[in-house]
Amino acid sequence: MKRRELLLTASLLPLTSLSWAKSDGSDFWPAVFAQMPAPLAAVASNPQYRVQILCQYRRLGRGRWKKTAWQLTPTRWFSTASVAKLPMVLLACERVAALGLDLQARIGFSQTPIGGEWPSDEPDFESLERSLVRIFTISENTPFNRLYDFLGVDAMHARLTELGYASARLISRMSAPVRDNTRTRAGRIVDDAGRVLAEFPERIGTARSFAFGEARTGSGFLRDDGTLAIGPHDFSKANFIALADSQQMLKSLVDPASVPKVQRWALPESMRRRILEIMAMMPRESTNPAYPEQQYPDGYGRFFIVGDVKIRKPDSLTLTGKTGEAYGYLTDVEHITQTGYDWECLLSASIYVNADDIFNDDVYEYEALGYPFLAALGRAVWSLLISDRSSS
Repeated sequence: MKRRELLLTASLLPLTSLSWAKSDGSDFWPAVFAQMPAPLAAVASNPQYRVQILCQYRRLGRGRWKKTAWQLTPTRWFSTASVAKLPMVLLACERVAALGLDLQARIGFSQTPIGGEWPSDEPDFESLERSLVRIFTISENTPFNRLYDFLGVDAMHARLTELGYASARLISRMSAPVRDNTRTRAGRIVDDAGRVLAEFPERIGTARSFAFGEARTGSGFLRDDGTLAIGPHDFSKANFIALADSQQMLKSLVDPASVPKVQRWALPESMRRRILEIMAMMPRESTNPAYPEQQYPDGYGRFFIVGDVKIRKPDSLTLTGKTGEAYGYLTDVEHITQTGYDWECLLSASIYVNADDIFNDDVYEYEALGYPFLAALGRAVWSLLISDRSSS
């Protein structure tokens, strides 16, 4: 066993000397940070890095979830990035289920792409299940854009509001140089034989922006033509989901009984379980498409616990969730369980690692700081939870 494998394995063992349980939980985060390397622990309190963390935990499958947060700022804009794919997927699955169809339904269009990432070799029609695999294993952007056009912006936001996420914004395709994101394409759903099962029209939705006022941040933005726009960049037309909302969306999927009925995703149980299976897949476990493990290690789409190592996660460990990475922001929203331990955890965190404060220049401290921080945070939280202690 290589040294890095030993370190990872050791980090998942119970830390029996830990004790932090108090009635108000106020010592949870000091205990977590005490288990992290000191330079990384210091990052959590440094305002430069805009760290937000939310943790819910309980005995596996029973009891009420306990919640504890660190520096949550729900009205401050940050880049949700690909975490926005989580509600997009669930909204699309709801729509397909409402039509009496399943994840094998194939979605395509009768109009050319409007904008966003859409490579020439993208299939005309793709099953919803295959789109989910692409999204949750290596976070491909094109399936998000497919589902964006399938749903339409007004329908998406009407449903998000019903679910209690009125401030959530899915208002931009991924990698979208155009700003015509209110218009979505007409298309249809077909079966494997090409028979039309349903159709949807072209729609023009309402223009929306960041729900909490201005979303200006940074010192500059490097345009695609290489010129630098000096000053804070306006992100008010970008996607946004508050960290607590992203976690609640995941919680509603993982444990529907723990949330109000109005907030539960309208999904058949068999579909819900299959979605969770896909969300927990590592890239190497996908066969359609197939992803080479050397290029896409387990930590490629999972930042907590394994994001800073290029080895396989322990088979006993299950990470179910979605990460996001853009403009120096890293976010992970996960449900964590491990065979042999009687705990489960919903852990969500975001960090900003963009020292020059310039957006779109691809000069970010992901490798040097972002991945190590989130991986160490995940290891510390999970080790603390599964250690022998009196809290329940």
